[in-house]
Amino acid sequence: MNSHADDPCGPRPTHDDTLEPTHPGDAAGHPLERYASIVDDLDALIETSRRPLPRAVWINTLLTPPEPIAAAVLQRCPDARPVPGVPHAFRLPAGTSPGTWPEFALGLLHAQEQATLWPADLVGAQPGERVLDLCAAPGNKTLRLAVAMRDSGTIVANERYHARLPALRHNLERLGVTSVAVVDGDGCSLPDELGPFDRALVDVPCTCEGTGRKTGGRLRATSTRERDMMSSIQTGLLRRALRLVRPGGTVVYATCTYAPEENEGVLDRISPELATIEPIDVPDGMRTAPGVPEWQGQRYRDDVAHAVRIWAHHNDTGGFFVARLRRL
Repeated sequence: MNSHADDPCGPRPTHDDTLEPTHPGDAAGHPLERYASIVDDLDALIETSRRPLPRAVWINTLLTPPEPIAAAVLQRCPDARPVPGVPHAFRLPAGTSPGTWPEFALGLLHAQEQATLWPADLVGAQPGERVLDLCAAPGNKTLRLAVAMRDSGTIVANERYHARLPALRHNLERLGVTSVAVVDGDGCSLPDELGPFDRALVDVPCTCEGTGRKTGGRLRATSTRERDMMSSIQTGLLRRALRLVRPGGTVVYATCTYAPEENEGVLDRISPELATIEPIDVPDGMRTAPGVPEWQGQRYRDDVAHAVRIWAHHNDTGGFFVARLRRL
């Protein structure tokens, strides 16, 4: 990505930005050591980050009743277990290949990382509403929005990077979703005419520290410069989403990184007069941590404590961060 002075999201990181460690935790030791002061068990986090990631699947109730597909999942994988707080979803052991199952090819099942299932549901999308998915590809969370809405209403799925659109469209077609309009544009500058929306999901691009356990994933150190650039983009996206929803509308902000600069720090840049951060009910059986109140001497707005951190070692998943905001 190239930086542009007139980019409404601010400068974009380049590959060289990742080679300039400016925090002591970046240059030596494990990349996650920089979070020793905010995680309950750093050793457990690092150890978990080195293990293969378990898989998860959920049933597409738009095309099938859940009971027969649930039985098929348990037949194909007797070790499958329900995902806490997510109906019709199953956790599978690492190394399972649900993409090879006929139920997947027919669109009756979809595979998605467990940590990202419940946060997408926090949007609370209802049938008949207008919902914005601001950074949509490859469409995992778009699909969950469509299922929650029973494919009724309108979802505008925006994606800035044209090369990612085929995967988004393929997933929509495979699961038989018809209520989604795909838009190819910069989320920071979507026109007002697209709104107003009842709800929005802003699952922003980030430094992806929580995805290192995925097949082919790689946990790397990131520089202060890269994190600052990413937080500028993320802030622009979140502000635009809040402007595109109606007053009283819901916006869910999410990342797959642990960096406070990209999480609580972005929320702190949102004016309290524009939006409040709401408490989130965590499902039984799921372990989370609250948003951190401060980082490296910077104190954040008080209601960032309502945000939710998903550390990889708490539920043996990837890492994730999610907050739900209400536009005033």
